[in-house]
Amino acid sequence: MMTAAVFLCLAALPCVLHARLVQEAEDGFAECNDFFYQGSPPQGFSDPSHAKICQRHQGGARFATLYSTEHKIPVYSAFTYREGAASEEGDWLLEPQLDDSTSSLEEGTKGSDVSEQIESLGTNQALEEDYASSDYQPGLLFHRAPAALTNAVPLTQSFKEKWATDVDNVIEKLVPHCGNGDSLHLIAGAVPSGDKIKDKVAVPEYVWFAACCNVPDAWSLGVIKRTADVDGLEQVTVEELESRLSGGVKLFSNQCGGGASPPELGTVSESSTQTEDEPPVKTPGAFSRFFQFLFCITYEIVKSVLCLVWFLVKQICNLIFGRLYWVWTAVTTYIFALSKVLLNIPCDVVCVFANILCGFVGVVDNVCSVVCLILRLPTRFLCDMASFPYYTICAIPNVGIDILGGLWGIFGLGFQALFSAFGGSFSMASFAGSSVFQRFVGQSESYEN
Repeated sequence: MMTAAVFLCLAALPCVLHARLVQEAEDGFAECNDFFYQGSPPQGFSDPSHAKICQRHQGGARFATLYSTEHKIPVYSAFTYREGAASEEGDWLLEPQLDDSTSSLEEGTKGSDVSEQIESLGTNQALEEDYASSDYQPGLLFHRAPAALTNAVPLTQSFKEKWATDVDNVIEKLVPHCGNGDSLHLIAGAVPSGDKIKDKVAVPEYVWFAACCNVPDAWSLGVIKRTADVDGLEQVTVEELESRLSGGVKLFSNQCGGGASPPELGTVSESSTQTEDEPPVKTPGAFSRFFQFLFCITYEIVKSVLCLVWFLVKQICNLIFGRLYWVWTAVTTYIFALSKVLLNIPCDVVCVFANILCGFVGVVDNVCSVVCLILRLPTRFLCDMASFPYYTICAIPNVGIDILGGLWGIFGLGFQALFSAFGGSFSMASFAGSSVFQRFVGQSESYEN
């Protein structure tokens, strides 16, 4: 039972793994090496900021990605053609181990699910919020792959749709020349420009696409599309594509059959522009070709002479008008500077006189201040001396009046005391006489009764 349980757990494990970071000790892209021609990844993309990712989805490996943690976009992604494969709608997936090498999440995960677990999320990879409030959207290098931000680059909406259509058209023409398409190996990449979104995610200068097939015959093809040219699409050989990618890049092992082009692909593309009812074009004879040759030579000679004459005329005109412009600039500059100096002379004279007047007024003010300071002490002293008799002599009557008032008060108090003593003695004598009289009168009446 225990063995069966372990077996079921191991069988279910690939169903939850969506992506994992390939370690340096592993060979190539580990289990994702099958997406490369003869199991050999491209050579020449050596950079410390590149990380190898084996992208898995729904229980199986889907594609391999070499990701630039410096530019936050994929360097390239490798696929094998599958009929009916398409990108699934849903949230964009991230690679947690890019920002946290110790993370146990060996799967592509939604950013909202790992934002709390990984504090440094977004340090080495692009996030959905990095594209917010910009003119760019995350666009897949190969739109038939699962929606992972590690396989997306900043593209405008129009370029994103046009790139998906161009890739589909090229693959539709390549599949008939590669058996059933099962042996068709595809590599899509991007070359960063100097522009960045929020100074973080690099906007590609151009995206590229390379195809290789070895059934029944080995051949390869390259495609380049510049982001500045939405409608343009350049078809090149893989060797030419490798030369444009710096660092001695080799996309396919053994040049995928020596770098041969797909058989009859050019003929098919050319013949599609002609109708079946169009009559064949007659080949011109030798006499006609001779006149055509003379006409071409004459045309080129006349064209070259006219171009030379036009060049000389343009150079002479540039010389003449350049000198005239230089003279005109020098004269106008001199006149402007001279006028500025002449206009400033009256202002400077007025400023000088104003400064002189202000200085004179300041001197007078200082002299007056000194004089006032010198005269202030004697003046106050003389005023005090002059006012001394007034405050002394004039005060004598008031003092005399106050003295007389005091004497009068003392006299009044003595008189009042004497009068009071006399009145009291009289009152006591009256009281005593009345008492004696009453007793005498009262005693006589009692004797008679």
